[in-house]
Amino acid sequence: MIYEEFPHVITFQRWEEVPDGGGGYVEKFTDYLTTEAFVGGITSREYYQAQQLQNPVDCNVYFPYRNDIEKTMRIIYENKVLTLKSDPIDQGGMHEIMNLKCQVTGVLKGNG
Repeated sequence: MIYEEFPHVITFQRWEEVPDGGGGYVEKFTDYLTTEAFVGGITSREYYQAQQLQNPVDCNVYFPYRNDIEKTMRIIYENKVLTLKSDPIDQGGMHEIMNLKCQVTGVLKGNG
């Protein structure tokens, strides 16, 4: 179910070893979780602060509270690759909404 506060759909991916069909393994990103979210731009203040820290941030991603999201994951949103630039932040400390600072680092081609 898509909530009005979370009108977008994102997929978290994690880096895993996947069988290569020849008895070995290859490392690649695999889908971990698809969930509703809100992907929005950042304020000019956030942009300035991120530039000062040389940690580019393009967007905020808000999603329902979870405790299994790790900074080593990435997000796929509308065929874009979003790299996590922060650890998940519990907005307000109420275990309701999480926030991630992200940077758009690529676009998927074909099946990804």
